[in-house]
Amino acid sequence: MNMLLRIITIIATTAALTAISPADVIHLENGNSVDGEIVKETDKHVKLKTPAGNITFKRSDIVRIERKASPFQQYKREAAELKDDDSVGHYFLGLWCKDNGLRKQAEQEFLKTIAANPDHADARKELGHVMHAGKWMTEEEAMKAKGFEKYEGRWVTRHEAETHRKAEEVRRWRRKLNRAARLMCDSKPGAARKIFEDISRDDDPDVVAPALRSITGHECALAREEAVKALARLRTPEAFEGIVEAVLNESDMEIFEVIVAALKGLNSKRGAKLLMQASRDLRKTIPTAANDSKPGIVRAIARASAAMGKLGEQMAVPELARALVLKIDYVQEVDSGTDINGPIGSSLTPGGPIVIDNGAVGLQTATTSGVSLSTSSKTTKVVKDYFNYEAATSLRRLTGERFDYDRRKYLEWWAAHKPIFPPEKREFELN
Repeated sequence: MNMLLRIITIIATTAALTAISPADVIHLENGNSVDGEIVKETDKHVKLKTPAGNITFKRSDIVRIERKASPFQQYKREAAELKDDDSVGHYFLGLWCKDNGLRKQAEQEFLKTIAANPDHADARKELGHVMHAGKWMTEEEAMKAKGFEKYEGRWVTRHEAETHRKAEEVRRWRRKLNRAARLMCDSKPGAARKIFEDISRDDDPDVVAPALRSITGHECALAREEAVKALARLRTPEAFEGIVEAVLNESDMEIFEVIVAALKGLNSKRGAKLLMQASRDLRKTIPTAANDSKPGIVRAIARASAAMGKLGEQMAVPELARALVLKIDYVQEVDSGTDINGPIGSSLTPGGPIVIDNGAVGLQTATTSGVSLSTSSKTTKVVKDYFNYEAATSLRRLTGERFDYDRRKYLEWWAAHKPIFPPEKREFELN
């Protein structure tokens, strides 16, 4: 079709579509006629919608009514006259349908347009198609070709969608395991225990392990124990890290022994390495931690120290030696204008031995070093030396020596007796 003929066709089609929308016409006895849209009819009255507003006529004043066809009837009449290869006609009929609320018919006409002319860009856009990699595609096809997929009504990368799905699965498992944990110390411990016992490597460990890790901090001791046993059965790096995390948080000595036994059964060397790293990280956080957070950090270091000794890996000796004496500083308020020379006692930590967690972790405290305050000071830093009893016990077990809290002597022992450890084939190995 040459350009002139195309223009003539577009003009003719547009004119034809404009002409297919006649108004209802009411002819009156006085010879007048009124155009509009009939919106209501009764035996006695006819209401006509006009640009000037609604007008109601008495039936007795009306000679006759010329009724217009409905938009759908008009569409059927015009569509029947179009040929399949008339892309221009179908396109403009589609626009008319769109303007008159015939969405389904509009889509059909745009599809007929691109069937006749696959490169009809305007019809493609009306259908929501986009050009991607030199091809016309639906938005969904284009997004999928770009590596996206729809998740809960929005387009995300496949990785994001998989992450969201796994997060939802983790939440589902957490709800399930939390219900079981509540039952464990309640009315149905047998049924609850079976839920934990049924967890195996057949379940997705990337989903189950995070859920089990949340249970290792549950108030029910039996649930914590079952969660650790289930993590050990999963035998994955994340499950292993969950067991190490449980070591740092467990306050019940019986459960603590179960956790350490699980670590030892899986990989004692790897367990010792992770505990050493945890101990180092915790020691570094002490100076900047808030006063009320410091006792919790000390307890966690003590638990790590106890576990390192029970694992029996001598590689832990240097970290245990460094954790023997922990310097804990507190910011303490004092009266303004007071001069103090010599040791200051801290109300947060009484002198003499203290016991934490019902004997699970034993610590001793020494006196502070002397502190001088100027008359303008309102706060001062009080430094306490905490002697880590669990580290001392583990060092005696691993070295056979009794150097008490002498860090230097244990480090000298390590320099003289340091074993040569073969490199691990993989970052994570299981026995």
